[in-house]
Amino acid sequence: MGLSAFATSADLALALSIAALTVTALRSGRRPHRVRSWLVFAAASLALLAHTIFDALGSAVSANAAAISEVLSLGLFAFGFALLYGADRDQMRTIETHAERDATTGLLNRRAFRDAASAILARRDPSRGSVLAVLDLDGFKAVNDTWGHHAGDLVLVEIAARLSGSLRESDTAGRLGGDEFVLLLPATPLLGAIEAARALIDFIVAPIMIEGKQLTVGASIGIAVFPSHGRDADVLLAAADSAMYDAKHSGGGYRTFRAHVGTTQP
Repeated sequence: MGLSAFATSADLALALSIAALTVTALRSGRRPHRVRSWLVFAAASLALLAHTIFDALGSAVSANAAAISEVLSLGLFAFGFALLYGADRDQMRTIETHAERDATTGLLNRRAFRDAASAILARRDPSRGSVLAVLDLDGFKAVNDTWGHHAGDLVLVEIAARLSGSLRESDTAGRLGGDEFVLLLPATPLLGAIEAARALIDFIVAPIMIEGKQLTVGASIGIAVFPSHGRDADVLLAAADSAMYDAKHSGGGYRTFRAHVGTTQP
């Protein structure tokens, strides 16, 4: 192979193109989860360049080296594409997770909880009642006003951790927004739900240590029972939310357990 053929070699052009793309991708620094794949592509482009050089020499030894470098470059390209596909798949999973989770607490957000609750209730036997409970913190505004929103966010994180730690594997928790949380307790009778709510409140109102400060909040809970108060997740959520506000406005001392049950559908 002459110098002109070497210079215009498709392998050389491809190797240089991949090298340029690799340098651009690595310098951009925008997708660090893809760096490994582009490093492999860089190695593949070097192997392809070596193949072009050995092939241009034309000797028997260089022919064997060219064949080896060609196989190596193909293997590196395949490995690089596999890494790139895996990085894209992981990125999509991360995006999906972020879309479903509340950024502050890590619990399901309102939309994701509604979808999960709808799917769970669709599979439930109506004869085995389930409970949807809406929980709203009492005194949370005072925390924000006194200590700032950073302290308020840390309280929300702690409350979410206490909620998650107190639930069964079959239960589902979410954050509706602000200081309002929601729970779905499958196969739970009303009396069992009220007892669970009492225990949960005792757990929640325990003092919270935030950056050396002892903070306390109370909570009001509204409860709706499937299927008595509705068979649809949105209907149950509205009933439990209304019951929660009834509980909140019913009076009682600070950190006093208050739970109301939603109105049964006619």
